[in-house]
Amino acid sequence: MKPGSIPSFLRGVFIASLLSVSCVTLPAAWSLSLKAGITQYTGGDFHQGPAFDGSVLLGLPAGSLPVDVDAKSFDDVYGNFNELRLEAAYAASENLSYTIGLGWLSGMDQVLRVGTVAGTLPLNAEFSDYQDALIYGGVRYNFRLNERWNPYVGAQLGYKRVDAITASFSVPNTPFNQPYRSALTEAKFYDASNVWSYGVVLGVEYQLTDRATIGLETGYLAQSSLDDNDSVLGLLGLNALNDEGDLSYMPLRLSLNYSF
Repeated sequence: MKPGSIPSFLRGVFIASLLSVSCVTLPAAWSLSLKAGITQYTGGDFHQGPAFDGSVLLGLPAGSLPVDVDAKSFDDVYGNFNELRLEAAYAASENLSYTIGLGWLSGMDQVLRVGTVAGTLPLNAEFSDYQDALIYGGVRYNFRLNERWNPYVGAQLGYKRVDAITASFSVPNTPFNQPYRSALTEAKFYDASNVWSYGVVLGVEYQLTDRATIGLETGYLAQSSLDDNDSVLGLLGLNALNDEGDLSYMPLRLSLNYSF
């Protein structure tokens, strides 16, 4: 998915809501929120599952070492992600708020089996940690059931910087021949990428004091594809292996909010 393919309805809602602020005449208030959470659902394809001839890896006759790679998702590679956000909200009216914030998302690396060599031997891979930094803006509608409870829904649009991701491939007790052993250790997989982030959120806040609330929030968030790097994989004819990188996730966040 590329930046230009962001759903048009999200862009329309976001832009129209920003324009409407000029028509609001009621007094406004600022609030600051600290949000922390994990992803309860992680989706999106991390890499594809091609098959190729790996005979050059062990110095064998051509065509004698079939390698089958299994497609893996972001959930397969990283499991749950951790998330931290710092968000400011501007209450333009009793029900309408505008938000701007910074966010950080991270996932820890692990060794996992990504395929087979010669039909039986495991092909393992270890990918470097996932790290990104986000700046975003959004709009939120507050239902305000009573003085204590405030359910809300919202939409957001942001821009991310995702760190480069490397991959180390190995077969247990079967070292690759040089130069492939070195080339497939911390091989470039995805370049550092600038991507769009977009999604919808829903949550509820509970008022503790006149100025402080706590909240619980979830939603569905996605981002455009990462920039693949084929400088090493291309040598093995695996240019299509990393033509993915379209992360999506559903977070579960706790928030502490303070109004000024």
